[in-house]
Amino acid sequence: MLLVISKLTALFLDPVGLTLIFIATSIFFAVVLRRLRTSVMIVICGFLLFLIFSLPVTAHFLMRGLEGRHAPLHYYGPASAVVLLGGSVTGRIPPRIHIETNRDANRVFHAVRVFRQSDAPYMVLTGGLVDIISDGVIPEADNMFEILNELFGIDTAEVIIENKSKNTRENALYTKKAMDEAGLESNIILVTSAYHMPRSVAIFEKAGFYVIPAPTGFFANDFISAKPLRWLPSSGAMLDSSVALREYFGMIAYRIMGWI
Repeated sequence: MLLVISKLTALFLDPVGLTLIFIATSIFFAVVLRRLRTSVMIVICGFLLFLIFSLPVTAHFLMRGLEGRHAPLHYYGPASAVVLLGGSVTGRIPPRIHIETNRDANRVFHAVRVFRQSDAPYMVLTGGLVDIISDGVIPEADNMFEILNELFGIDTAEVIIENKSKNTRENALYTKKAMDEAGLESNIILVTSAYHMPRSVAIFEKAGFYVIPAPTGFFANDFISAKPLRWLPSSGAMLDSSVALREYFGMIAYRIMGWI
C-alpha cells in the first residue's frame, strides 16, 4: 500500500501534475464558488509554473542541486562489491525482442567500467518487479544480468542477483542481506544516476554500508550554456525538472519515514 501511495503522490508532484492541480482548482473557483477573477489568477499561476519548469535554466539548477553532491572519480579502489541499482533496462515487452536500455542506460555501462577497473570481486544487481507500473514479468536484476552477460561477458560467478526489491530502500536492505549471506563486508562502490545518488547514498549508509559513490549519467553540465536556443522552453527541460523534483520529494518523504 505504501508503494502505491508513493507512486500516486509522485504523479501529482511533478510540473505537469502541479499544473493540473492549478487547473482543477481554477475550475472549482469558477464553477462552484463563482469567483471568476480568482479562477483566472489561478490559471495564470498554473501557466507560469508550467513555463518556469520548462526552462532549461530551471532544469539546470534543479539537477545540479542533486548531481553536484557527489563528483565522479577517475579511479575507484578496492571494495567488496560494485552495486548497480535498477532503473536502466526494459525487458522483452513487445515489440522488443531483446533487453533494451532506457534514459538511464549509463548506469549499466558505468557499472561495467567501474567493476573492471576496481578490485571488487562481485557485482550486485539489485531490482525486482514493480507490478503496479511494470508490464514485464521478469525482475529487473535478471534483465540487467542478461544484457551484461550478452554485451560484456559478465559471468554468473561474478554476480549476485537481488531481484525482490521494489524501491531504493529495499535495494539497500535486500543487498545487505545478500552480501551478509555471501560473507562479504559492507563496503561497496554504488553505481546509479548522478541525480539519484544523494538519496541512494543516504539510504545505503542508513542500512549499514560504507559507500563509495560512482555517479553517472549527468544531465546537467557544471556551467549554464550561453547558446540562445538552450534558454528556450522545451519538453526536454520539463522532463529534467520533473525527474529532479520527484527526487527532491523522495528525499523529503524518506527523511520523514526515517529511512535516511
